[in-house]
Amino acid sequence: MLRTAFIGCGGIANAHVPGWQAVQAAGQAAVVALCDVSDANIDKLAAGLGLEQFARYHDWTALLAQEDLDAVDICLPHHLHAPAILDAAAKGVHILSEKPLCTSFDEAASIKAAVEAAPVTLMCAHNQLFFPAIRHLRERIEAGAIGAVQQVYSGDCFRLDRTVEEWGWRAKLATAGGGVLIDTGYHPSYRLLHMAGSSPVQVTALSHNHHCPIEGEDTAHVLVKFANQALGQISTSWAFPMHPGAWQVAVFGSEGAIFGRGNDYLLKPYNGSEEAGSLPPANGFAEEVKHFVGCLLTGERPIQTHDDGINVLKLILGAYQAIEQGVTVRFEE
Repeated sequence: MLRTAFIGCGGIANAHVPGWQAVQAAGQAAVVALCDVSDANIDKLAAGLGLEQFARYHDWTALLAQEDLDAVDICLPHHLHAPAILDAAAKGVHILSEKPLCTSFDEAASIKAAVEAAPVTLMCAHNQLFFPAIRHLRERIEAGAIGAVQQVYSGDCFRLDRTVEEWGWRAKLATAGGGVLIDTGYHPSYRLLHMAGSSPVQVTALSHNHHCPIEGEDTAHVLVKFANQALGQISTSWAFPMHPGAWQVAVFGSEGAIFGRGNDYLLKPYNGSEEAGSLPPANGFAEEVKHFVGCLLTGERPIQTHDDGINVLKLILGAYQAIEQGVTVRFEE
């Protein structure tokens, strides 16, 4: 049984609880320690996990030094991802890390070097790749249902009404690394790359803050060109909701189009009958944890490693550069 620990017990860590409950019930892994600066966060997560005995830490360096761990689940504010990942890799501990992987290219390069030198498995917690419709779309695309991918849309927009105090560390560029694009916008970004099945070669973008009392942007739109010549579009906002009936993902190919959101999908061949379906629901967070643990036990490559996380970061930081300079940013193929 794998010995695991949480580094960061607030907010998003609680969404990971069903996954760790499932792998513990299956006898595959056990959470043996929790680490957070807040005892209240630790107590809440421990209660959710049903833990009666566990080690409590306020410093992840002490956790890594004193516990014999196989893996950690990192659920920290953005600016702390890289330091925690590097310390875990140095101890030879496998890593599930919340998005974003980190907030700079220098950090990404350090992570890649550390993870590969250890070597350890780092899986990026891209939970929406485990949504039923997203999985189904990718399977149908790989099976050739729409031919060659030519255009992809991916969106995640909703309106948030929070005070600056409620925004917490997300209100500051120094701790968040940006605004909505590097946060909620990370989801449509990795979905876009996953559906395109190719690397970005050009990116341009526009952003603005319309509504939220934060230093970063609350709305962003990104245009991408891929190495396979497909075009992509990302829309993300904390100021405006998706329009009624909007699909989270739309993929257009040489022979048809396919659309998805949540559990629902629609396949529309250019020649043939359309196919609509509603798939059995699944918890994306739970499925990602089960996938991570399964990969550690079998030695398989996770669906999204540090390399995939770096590719997403490349797209987002390229978009920020394009916004700042008013240009189209080009990447090496």
